[in-house]
Amino acid sequence: MPDVMPSERIQRRIDSFLDEAEAASSSGEWSAVAEKARAVLSIDADNEDAQAFLTMAEANGASATAPTEAGAPPDVERPPPAPAATPESFANGRYQVRRFLGEGGKKRVFLAHDESLDRDVAFALIKTDGLDATGRERIVREAQAMGRLGAHPHVVTIFEIGEEGL
Repeated sequence: MPDVMPSERIQRRIDSFLDEAEAASSSGEWSAVAEKARAVLSIDADNEDAQAFLTMAEANGASATAPTEAGAPPDVERPPPAPAATPESFANGRYQVRRFLGEGGKKRVFLAHDESLDRDVAFALIKTDGLDATGRERIVREAQAMGRLGAHPHVVTIFEIGEEGL
């Protein structure tokens, strides 16, 4: 079956759900994050952003399954997924890993403490296995473009980009 692009209206709805999931994740409302991610996945089952939000929500205690109907027995929660190996730090020790948050198709996300600025940050480790030089350049260009956007409530702020040899 050929890839079918969603209509503009459907894409706006998907984007709205993802924005709501991002806002809920910022305030630690993991059940709401999971609910919004599931809503996107019901429209677009292969949406990597929604899959990452759902993984993150489940790693932070949200139910692994959709809510049950009233009177139905609750589903057993599965333990949060864990990466094969959680690094202790990134960027020569600047970012000390506190815990693994989640993983999607393109990145692994960790809660880390920025030792230089004494603050907690989400550290996204982009998966580059199998990417050629053009693919790596595209990632850098995307990060630079997002960094130029500055502070915006619907865009993750990029503070730094670099390479990590794991």
